[in-house]
Amino acid sequence: MKMKTTGKLQGIITPILTPLQDDGSLDTRSLEALIERLIAAGIAGVFVLGTTGEGPALSRDLQQQLIQKSVEIISGRCPLLVGISAASLSDSIELGLFAQSAGADAVVAAPPCYIPADEAELEDFYKALVQSLSIPLYLYNMPAMTKITMSPKLIARLSQLPGIVGYKDSAGDMEAFKQVLELIGDRDDFSILMGPDTMMIEAVTLGADGGVNSGSNVLPELFVQAWQAARDRESESQECLRAQIQRLYDIYNLRENFCCGVIAGIKAALNSKGLCGLTMVAPSRPATQQTIDTVTAILDEIEQMKQESLAAE
Repeated sequence: MKMKTTGKLQGIITPILTPLQDDGSLDTRSLEALIERLIAAGIAGVFVLGTTGEGPALSRDLQQQLIQKSVEIISGRCPLLVGISAASLSDSIELGLFAQSAGADAVVAAPPCYIPADEAELEDFYKALVQSLSIPLYLYNMPAMTKITMSPKLIARLSQLPGIVGYKDSAGDMEAFKQVLELIGDRDDFSILMGPDTMMIEAVTLGADGGVNSGSNVLPELFVQAWQAARDRESESQECLRAQIQRLYDIYNLRENFCCGVIAGIKAALNSKGLCGLTMVAPSRPATQQTIDTVTAILDEIEQMKQESLAAE
């Protein structure tokens, strides 16, 4: 089967959260509102079933519903990337085949979790994926969740496999990221994307193609503007936007568990805007009223920072 391609992705790709009803079912109305808002803000793509979207924790039925509905809503207006990370190779392949048949543009796969794999085994894993799928695949380095760190040299080797078209780095190691850029950053057929919100501007300034940033769920225009400022080397604009992104990052630190804090914080922020509910995948608990109040205060502060920046221009 001929490989479907998306071209080199550049800009902000939003790892969209999964809006859920109180009973844990998919909230399709909120999903549509969120996607429409992101497209209107100028994001470069939507990434479903990532970490922010609680992807591996969702039931297979819910994963499939989310893929199908997202394809329907986006209707070709921007690329749709689908996370296929799982504990087993067979589960990743099965979900990848579903995403492929549903009309997604690419899939994103972190190393299989739970049983650690060495580098030779990781190469076998990704070779099996690209041999089983006819849809572009993005590598996803997320050691906080997988307990596996993919080295820059491994990333460079895997980038040579036919069908692998990009790399999302969520390791939080800028020195390792710089090594990836040195090894493969000059390729015009391979996208290199930064995950952590607060590292995106520096990464793009160094030569990365964009970011896959959780905060773009909440303030998509801010991240699009920050990416543009970094791409165009507008240092003065960068600093104002960087400060706002740094403040937004504080909504993730309202729980001891950082990953749950990211998801709960984003859902609280969007709930304060009337865009989705607070429900998370069980057994994770939704944000408390205290968290909602703190998040709302942070968003108000960011808006004030934005207004002060505009007034100073």
